Amino acid sequence: MRVAYGRVSTASGEQASALRAQLEWLKAQEPALVLQDVESGMNADRAGYLELLGLVEAGRVTELLATRSDRLGRDAQELVRLVQLCDAKGAAVRTRDDGRLSAKTAEELIMLYLKAAMGQAESMRLSLRVHAGLGQGRAMGKPMRKPCWGYRLSDNRLRLELKEPDATIAREFLDALKASGWRMLPTLKASPLVPFGSVRGVRAWLLNPTIRGAIGYRQLKNHQFEQILWDQHDALMTLDEYAEMERAIARNRKLWGVHGQKTVRALTGLCICSECENRLKYIGGRTVPSLKCSGDRCSQLYKGVREELVLRWVTGELPKVAASKLAAMVEQSEPVEVALLRKRIEELERLHDQELQAVIEAKRQRLEQLLVTPNVDADLLQRISDPAWFATLTYEELTVLLHRLVGRILIAKQVPTALYLRT
Repeated sequence: MRVAYGRVSTASGEQASALRAQLEWLKAQEPALVLQDVESGMNADRAGYLELLGLVEAGRVTELLATRSDRLGRDAQELVRLVQLCDAKGAAVRTRDDGRLSAKTAEELIMLYLKAAMGQAESMRLSLRVHAGLGQGRAMGKPMRKPCWGYRLSDNRLRLELKEPDATIAREFLDALKASGWRMLPTLKASPLVPFGSVRGVRAWLLNPTIRGAIGYRQLKNHQFEQILWDQHDALMTLDEYAEMERAIARNRKLWGVHGQKTVRALTGLCICSECENRLKYIGGRTVPSLKCSGDRCSQLYKGVREELVLRWVTGELPKVAASKLAAMVEQSEPVEVALLRKRIEELERLHDQELQAVIEAKRQRLEQLLVTPNVDADLLQRISDPAWFATLTYEELTVLLHRLVGRILIAKQVPTALYLRT
């Protein structure tokens, strides 16, 4: 059968029009099958191209049609391999702009290598131009990605700015998340105007530095970026709110996970077996709340410890360690922005340009804000230091306090032996 193949590199407007034009000409040739790909010609693992290779290898193709040789691919060696395979299987290769392609004779092989090399060279030049443009844009601080929800490109396309009414809805959504303890699923379900279909979309939006007033370049895994420029536009979320969100998400993951409707008890997820380092879990069906090790090969597997015993020990131990550990608990690690700001200030100072002094001073003030260490909650410290205060707490209040302060409680042979506060 006669098979036609069309390809463009991206699904952008101009490229989409080019693909439609290719397909119109190819269909006018009345082929039995039309295959297409929207992927780089340097990648040989294209779905449509692989299907084409399978048909040629099976001997089912009598003629292969394309608009140009570089539509079949821009890798010179791969294009030559395809044409040689077609020659071996008796399939003719015909293009609208480059005519018939063949490698049966020395002259045809030379011409084929020349056309293939020109296609690959053009791909390399395009790549260099794109990378040069991206590098220039990053140097200018231009947004190089599609704006996330709540923002739009400015008229000169050099900055991001808030987009109404999306920005107002986004602020309300952030306030709702904060009020719910940053629990995304229930907040998302209660926010019909939010354009996210899943928690994954919400998480990606929250981790995007754009909503913190920054622009990220060269995205890496786990929503990290190789380079981030701060203080580029108005922020929807402050850095303090972001730090609070990170702590809350870590706590939510530990306490709730997939068990969104599960009741959290005072020691849920806090007790660790000293022998196998697995968590102790509450034993179901017990009249007296007790926990046991979850390790299936631990010698303590069938030996439980009463919740009351652990709580009595913890409330006696907390006053002893609170004074020395509470400050370390609330201190935050130095934000990533600090190193970037220091580097940027040094670069600007080396220019010795008086007109940049206002910019430098603004960045110094920003650096001082980032380096401010939160004060210890003196009232909470005083309360914790008093053992009698714990007797005034309800079980629910004690549960909240323990999950806020305690990192883990080490249990050795049904006896609590060590207490570690959150860092």
